[in-house]
Amino acid sequence: MPHSNVYRDVGGSVSRRAFGLGLLGGAALAVSAVTPTALADPAADTYRLTAGQAFRTADQEFFGVNGARIISAENARQWHDPAFHDALAAVGPGLIRVQGGTTSQWIDWRTGLFDERESGGFAGRNDDRPPLTLSDWAGILRRTGATPVFDLNVVTSTLDDQLDMLREARRLGLPVRYVELGNELWAPMAAYTAAYPTGADYGRAMNVWITALRREFPDVRIGVSAVDDSSPLLSALPRLATWNRGLYDTIRDADAAVFHPYWIVDPVAADIASTAGGGAVTWNALAEQVLRDLPAGMRAWVTEYNQMGKEATPPLDRLPAVQQTWAVGLGVASFTLRALLDPRVELAVVHCALNGAPTTTTGGGGTTNQAVHALISDGSGGSQLYGRTALNWALTPIYRSMADVTTVRALHLDQAVRTPAALISPPYAGAAEAFTGAELVTGDRVAAILINTSDRPLRITLPPSVTGARDVTVYTATPTAAPAFVPGDTVSETRATVSGTIDLPAYSEAVLHRG
Repeated sequence: MPHSNVYRDVGGSVSRRAFGLGLLGGAALAVSAVTPTALADPAADTYRLTAGQAFRTADQEFFGVNGARIISAENARQWHDPAFHDALAAVGPGLIRVQGGTTSQWIDWRTGLFDERESGGFAGRNDDRPPLTLSDWAGILRRTGATPVFDLNVVTSTLDDQLDMLREARRLGLPVRYVELGNELWAPMAAYTAAYPTGADYGRAMNVWITALRREFPDVRIGVSAVDDSSPLLSALPRLATWNRGLYDTIRDADAAVFHPYWIVDPVAADIASTAGGGAVTWNALAEQVLRDLPAGMRAWVTEYNQMGKEATPPLDRLPAVQQTWAVGLGVASFTLRALLDPRVELAVVHCALNGAPTTTTGGGGTTNQAVHALISDGSGGSQLYGRTALNWALTPIYRSMADVTTVRALHLDQAVRTPAALISPPYAGAAEAFTGAELVTGDRVAAILINTSDRPLRITLPPSVTGARDVTVYTATPTAAPAFVPGDTVSETRATVSGTIDLPAYSEAVLHRG
């Protein structure tokens, strides 16, 4: 979809596990050096919605959720709970990433236990923790109706062992359709740098895996670990700055490059507008600066994405803990819908399925501020057990709008609606796009999803393709509402019928479909 002109000063992003105070400090300075431009009210009270000319097709296996968190004993037990499986199935993810991200590189699929060597950060994590075996994952996938994205262990396992895992998955009735070769191998963990010093080294090693995988699973789709290298600050990190080029120059016969875009709202200058607009800002940086470099014939997989908060790894431990609010949910939903609209993207898997407020038992893998990521709350920190979070409310209508074959195109307003935004990552200060719209056609069914992340209502004249008597469901809340984490906070769900126009409240998401 086209991007409006925004007042960009520096672009890009840094990864979730940031790499030193210099990087974060530099981003903060870049943001604080510019005051977001004041935005005038639009000239008209009513906006006209038009449908784009470009179409793409997708299906229910476009959207999914990362199979995390599985580290703590408490969370591992919850992955065995049928009540949690039902809560996850209610969201409607078409994909579940097995077995999470970093965890997948340090786990034995046969026993479900972590490799406790010191370099992995999972020492002591098997204590009192019920293991999650491949058979357990098969039960979860069957109950939720999701397809696995297998994140293979290319660090502490072997090719033969991982092929055995996929053979066992096939025996258990699981489709071996999507395979990801490792998790964030570009990150400067000692075990990763020892195994794959450069992107080229990783590419050459993975060519052997790809050949073996295709020999046994001819129809499998294979993704390789790439880095979101859009930040100019990454020039201080030579391994990351050269990773993608080395990978692209050496990899053969991979179907996709895998990215993990996360964003951090500036904790000093940020406000509700920055939070709600962060997803659109981050998507634009990824689309304009990273996806443009994809090799011919290679698609993008986004197997983790979300807004970030306080984490255990310096310098992110200096950030304030972020509450997951309705504004966060709308920002993530805006990123999600924009990913669907881009034909370069094959799938989008949000991080993550289950977590809660930071506690001594839900930590591990570097994360301390988990509430901001949660699709379903885990009951810790006073949260509701298996409660619907803001992310849950915002993403479920999008997931549920997908069918076996869905044709998608963008919906644009005739006047840009923008809101000021300040982010640390991607380093940004300027105007964020505050409207995202998509039309979804399945057979004779036409639906539309409209997201308004601005602080004012929008009266919208609908295009011919979505006019006529239509049912609409509008989801809205105060932007600071934190459902599942603050008792009494919720998202209102209002149903009505519209014809030629719709009034879209501030901070809302609307789903239109034929009655």
